Amino acid sequence: MGRHIFFLIIYLVFSQVFPGEVICGVLIFHCLTSIIVDLKDLKTSVTLILIYNVGVMIATFANFIFIQKVKEFGTGEDVLHIYNYIDERYIDEASLLWALGNCFIFIGYELFKKRSLPPIDVIVSDKRALDNVFYFIMGMMVLNFTGNGINLSFIAGGFEKILLLFGIVGILFYGRLWVTEKSTRYGTYAIILTVINTVLALLNSYIRIDLILPAATLFLGYFIGKGELKFLFSYRIIPVLVIFGVFSAFFQTLGGNRAHFITAFQAPVQDENSGGIKYLETEEEKSGSALERSSDVAQMTNVIRLTKENGFYDGRASLPLVAALVPRILWPDKPTVQLGAWFAVEIGVASVGESGHANNSVNMSIPGELYLDFGYAGVVIGCVLFGMFLALIWNASRFNESQYNLTGTLWGGYLLQCAIGTMGSDLQVAVTLLSTYIVFLMMKKFADQYANTQHRPSVEGK
Repeated sequence: MGRHIFFLIIYLVFSQVFPGEVICGVLIFHCLTSIIVDLKDLKTSVTLILIYNVGVMIATFANFIFIQKVKEFGTGEDVLHIYNYIDERYIDEASLLWALGNCFIFIGYELFKKRSLPPIDVIVSDKRALDNVFYFIMGMMVLNFTGNGINLSFIAGGFEKILLLFGIVGILFYGRLWVTEKSTRYGTYAIILTVINTVLALLNSYIRIDLILPAATLFLGYFIGKGELKFLFSYRIIPVLVIFGVFSAFFQTLGGNRAHFITAFQAPVQDENSGGIKYLETEEEKSGSALERSSDVAQMTNVIRLTKENGFYDGRASLPLVAALVPRILWPDKPTVQLGAWFAVEIGVASVGESGHANNSVNMSIPGELYLDFGYAGVVIGCVLFGMFLALIWNASRFNESQYNLTGTLWGGYLLQCAIGTMGSDLQVAVTLLSTYIVFLMMKKFADQYANTQHRPSVEGK
């Protein structure tokens, strides 16, 4: 706690003297010190706040690079491939807002780091049951691929989210078992799920991160199973670096092949109109690098701009979240909550078409949304509460207590994925997390009634 208070004072003092790049540098150092302390204390465990610190550090480094680029070259479309709506006047204040918001999230998590909501762990240690879970996951993936997936969103979004989690976070579950049980069977399951998810992303996905998510999840499960930091500094990390290197090299090219990513890796195609060769890499200039897309300083400057022009929104920006709290089974015609689309229209980078939908979406970030509605008072109170909430739902997973913890691994794995992306684009993520947690809790209550699912504090080795 003392470390976070120290950095909080540094942010406030430095912001009076130094530009936004320096504030970004201090936040990077803040995250780095927290990561080092957590790794030293945890030794063989992984926590949500550890991965969240990594995500914030990456995003902040991207902000630092982006700010440098803007100040050196300007904001023209020939310079900025993305986020050219940044308002240079508010870069320093936006950097401070980002730093303070995350600092208060750290403080909130620290306050509640030993507290938990009711646990949702379901232990599945029977070999036949573990095989059946794999077959269930494969069946769900086949149904989804053929367009016959089970749709439970009419009940609540949490049910639909969990069905989707089985496909990707199942990799984490079996990858972890692969190492802890020294079982080639579970290793095979993890690799099969990784390959299938990657192929499906190449053929059907619109989001580029989906291409690397399966492999990243496999490696996460593997290294969590190993349980020691030293393995990250061995030859085992080489495949991780190679895969991330290939992904980074093709990131911009992939932007020109959305919804059919596999064409980005194929040979150049003949352009019949020009009579020459048209290389897919020519779409680079319309995209942006992976690092650039991790930045959120442009969005934050527009949050500041709106408050300067319109004053604080006094809750109007977050009001649609009230509707999101109502289960769809109770409100079948509930409108889709799209805070990012609303914000894009509000800052003038999107328009609403005849269908009533915006043609763009821009994230506010959690500190940004709280500031837009309630100023710094909202940032302090809201971010502390959000940090507390993260600690409560993470500890409910009991992620580190057993490799057989099926629901805890699914839930914890999903939270870790969110954390590397700094927990989403706005406060809508809190509603999603809460609804998903409630469904997991229902699953635990249901599973505890059956003999083939054992719930106990520790699991003996096989």
